[in-house]
Amino acid sequence: MYEIPKRSDAANQSVGLFYRDLQDIEIYVEDVNAEAIYTELLTRATGGRVKIKKVISLAGRENVVEMCQQYKEEFPALFIIDGDLDLLLDEREGPFARLFQHRLYCLENYLFCQNASAELLRDSSGRLLKHKAVDLLEWDNFTANITPTLLELFKVYAVSWKALEEDRIKTVSRRYHTMCTQQRNPSRWDLCSTKVQIVIDEIKDRVLNVITQERYQEIYDSVSGTIASLASPLCAISGKDYLLKALREYLELKGAKYSCDDGFKFKLARYCDIEPLAELSNAIIYTVNEGSYFQDS
Repeated sequence: MYEIPKRSDAANQSVGLFYRDLQDIEIYVEDVNAEAIYTELLTRATGGRVKIKKVISLAGRENVVEMCQQYKEEFPALFIIDGDLDLLLDEREGPFARLFQHRLYCLENYLFCQNASAELLRDSSGRLLKHKAVDLLEWDNFTANITPTLLELFKVYAVSWKALEEDRIKTVSRRYHTMCTQQRNPSRWDLCSTKVQIVIDEIKDRVLNVITQERYQEIYDSVSGTIASLASPLCAISGKDYLLKALREYLELKGAKYSCDDGFKFKLARYCDIEPLAELSNAIIYTVNEGSYFQDS
């Protein structure tokens, strides 16, 4: 069976050369197949003040950080990576010139947005006025129902990531739907706090085989303090693996059926609030107009 050819790392790193006459900056990201979403978001966030024609995926965080450190060209460039579990542990890469690390879990967290979700309800209905869609969405109730359960799960993920550095176990890659129960009328999957607690207890037991209860609590309290300092607790939960999957199920409950694929993400990218992208937008504009950007810690 034939597969779509993939560019080598060297080819990925040279892509920007072919676009320098068409854009003001080279932007490199770790996410595969997210180039269109990034381009949409960054064009909206910068208000069209910067020409961005091609966002380049280097297929992995390590590749982005490595190329960032090796980059010696005069042409403006910015290298973007996710916050990941390091965000919850108050750990960051660098600082390195031209490196930008999201202050939320990942790119998809920007898409988890009340305004965008209401617009998708409108798109699906074709009849809803904006204020009616917002009322129907009941966003605060939705987020209040999922946030405490998922937040506790991600706190334990972060403790595990820190405590078991030499022998990491499965955490964020655990499938969201395995922690849900199937509902009918309409058919959907709802987050199940009992199933999540089973996962939490399993991970905690694994960690306590390696460290003491006192050390566990120390890391847990530190993670909780870090999360409290974020713009929103939801920043600490993976948008890609959890929040957008929960949102897709919730929109179906409200009468809007979408597949949780790249098309779904792109629709959200067209409508989501751009205020959370202000720091990234400023970094891009600074890089184009002033030179190498250093992100504050």
